[in-house]
Amino acid sequence: MGDKMLTFELTKDGDEGEIHGNEEGFRELMEALSMVINTSGHDHLMTPAWGGCELTQEKQGKANRLINKVTIRLWH
Repeated sequence: MGDKMLTFELTKDGDEGEIHGNEEGFRELMEALSMVINTSGHDHLMTPAWGGCELTQEKQGKANRLINKVTIRLWH
């Protein structure tokens, strides 16, 4: 399998979010979501620039803005 790819990006106008990923990236995202559900907690996904390794930092949408940190929170 190739390198993981997973980015969260805002469109040019900032009104829409996009998630870009390959199979490995989406599998890791599903694992993070499952962990949050199973622990009733939260998780942080970050790019290497922000000290993480969960998100890649090469944006996919030409005019988009990359999001460096995504926090996943479970609410009851």
